[in-house]
Order: sequence, then structure tokens, then C-alpha cells
Amino acid sequence: MAYTHILIPIDGSEPSLEALKQGLSLAKANQAQVTALYVVPRGEEFIEVFTLKSVKEAFYQEGEKVLEKARKIAQEMGVSLNTRITEGRPPEEIVEVAKNLGCDLIVMGSHGHGMLGKLLIGSCTERVLAMAPCPVLVVKK
Repeated sequence: MAYTHILIPIDGSEPSLEALKQGLSLAKANQAQVTALYVVPRGEEFIEVFTLKSVKEAFYQEGEKVLEKARKIAQEMGVSLNTRITEGRPPEEIVEVAKNLGCDLIVMGSHGHGMLGKLLIGSCTERVLAMAPCPVLVVKK
């Protein structure tokens, strides 16, 4: 099956960067469009102290850093990369962006930066697997 648009959610963790490389390789082989997505968690995901504007700005700055690293990796691999930052609950945002962009594959790490990141499969990945509008390739680091 040839893929035409691959979505790669990344958070800067090792598994997400490994997923980025795998997704870029697939995109290159399929001559597919590829979008890297960074999701800034909404304030209600944290205790009230974390809803401060400066903390939200820090998340956006971190997202820009992660996506810049993704652009460099893509450039080194000779793949054109679109990037996007959204805000919300990561699993829901990943699924929504995949639907809106018409992606036919999501490539993501088995777990991210979460506190329980080392356990089996991350809750974000698990939820995306359950809700995704297309196949999901889970990359284990």
C-alpha cells in the first residue's frame, strides 16, 4: 500500500524522534507528504498553577524547538516536512489533525515524556490506536 500523507506526532522524546525517522523513511519511499505535529497540552490538563501564560508560552517554545529539530532531521534525509503546533489533549488533537489533513498513516512512538513512559505502551498512543481514522504504526525505541 502506498501512503500519500503521513502524520508524525512528536514531543521530543527518544521514541518520538525514532518514530520521526521511521515516518520520514516511509514518506521518502512512498513519495508521501509528511506532517510533524507537536501538541501543547491545555491548561485544564494541569493543576491551576500551570495555567499561567508564561508556562503556556514555554510549551509553545519547546514545541518550536522540537519541530526545528524535526526539520533538520528531515532535511538531512532529503524529505520535505510540514510542521504544525496545536493545543489540546494530545490523543484527540492527533486524531483530529489526521482527519482534517486526510492522513492515511500515523507514525508515533510507543510512549513519550509521560511519567509512566517506560511502561509498555503509553496512554496517548493507546488512545490514538483506539480512535485513529487510519492505520497507526507504533515505533518502539
